[in-house]
Amino acid sequence: MEVENSKDLKNEISSMRKEMKVLLDKNISLSEDVLVLTKKINHYVVWERIFGVLKIFIFVIPLILSMIYLPTILKNAFAPYKELLGTADNVNSSILDLDIGKYLK
Repeated sequence: MEVENSKDLKNEISSMRKEMKVLLDKNISLSEDVLVLTKKINHYVVWERIFGVLKIFIFVIPLILSMIYLPTILKNAFAPYKELLGTADNVNSSILDLDIGKYLK
């Protein structure tokens, strides 16, 4: 009877080892799949960050350039009308007196 118990125990241990090996192989294959998906997600996030910064630059750079160059362009554009209207001192003075130095202080 003891011999049968030891054989049963050995068979049970052997079947458990086979089961463990199958489970470990399955776990390894699933882990590899997760690694591949994680790399794809990381790649996607990196490109999203790059395009996010580009979107900000596309919006901010024209604003900064317009603050720098628009006052001089407006002064040149309104100069002929200022002479014709004569009341431009009251109305357009705020438009014509745009100075980038005020905004940078």
